[in-house]
Amino acid sequence: MEFRRYATWVPTYGQQLRFVASGPSDDNYDWTSVLFESLAKKDPNFNTPWGCSLHFYAWNLSRGRTSDWEKGKGDAVNFDATDWYELMREGMKMETLIERHWQVMGQTDRRHKVKLVVDEWGPWYRPGSEVTPGFGLEQMPTLRDAVFSGMTLDIFNRHPEKVAMANCAQLINCLNSLYLAHEDKFVVTPVGRVFELYTAHQGGQSVRTVFNAPEVKYDRDGKPATFWGLQGSASLHEKKLVVTAVNPDVSQGHETEVTVRGAKPKSATMTVLTASDMHAHNTFAQPEEVVPRAGKAKTTAASVVVEIPAASVVCVQVELR
Repeated sequence: MEFRRYATWVPTYGQQLRFVASGPSDDNYDWTSVLFESLAKKDPNFNTPWGCSLHFYAWNLSRGRTSDWEKGKGDAVNFDATDWYELMREGMKMETLIERHWQVMGQTDRRHKVKLVVDEWGPWYRPGSEVTPGFGLEQMPTLRDAVFSGMTLDIFNRHPEKVAMANCAQLINCLNSLYLAHEDKFVVTPVGRVFELYTAHQGGQSVRTVFNAPEVKYDRDGKPATFWGLQGSASLHEKKLVVTAVNPDVSQGHETEVTVRGAKPKSATMTVLTASDMHAHNTFAQPEEVVPRAGKAKTTAASVVVEIPAASVVCVQVELR
């Protein structure tokens, strides 16, 4: 097997290396099953692999349906509300993929020594929005991609025992990039701004969160469809609670009460990432169309009340008594 061969001969150069096995794409659960059964034959205690990779890209077909895999993807900048929700629906499959691949891994690796490494993820659109000529995989991230990325990072944060590493595979001039650059020009994309918000979770302990909000209702190819109204994650840093949340509704904001169990809030701040236009994006000429801004957080005796705008990603930081 290629993984065992590589892990056996590769020089360590005096370093303690961690090996990540080449895992599945999307919902290929058979790949995971066969991989772990094969690993167990030579390494029943799973001492060699540290991680198993998983990658998943989401796209929704353009309205002019086509069987062509590349041309069938939707557009990065020109889309409507239904395109927005359908892409989010595809992206939410990440949570199911993590849970089910983890279950398959556990059938052989019963102690779950091997963790998941989500090494590629994000939306994938058809070519046409790139700002650098000849960069076929470059695409223009918009507010939609910011909300998508916040949704995905929250999924990872809700499964810390399963996901040991999660990478945005392309940092610059590619899919779901954090930055765009050309010659002497540089800009932080809305996706990069989401990563900036979510650094507040670093070093914290993930804690259970429960969200309750009205569902989003929309038209899906002539039929009524629904999507969840709010989702997010939280982490605890001694006396500070960090809550991130995504509102995927493109038209409706939510006044939201954050109730803390087992502690009382002392003070709170909120940072919001949104824009008046769901197509908003940062360009070299207009680099601050989508940037974090201060929101309003009101602290009561037992909770924090915040206003989460439509089509937004928010970070609420609560100092606890």
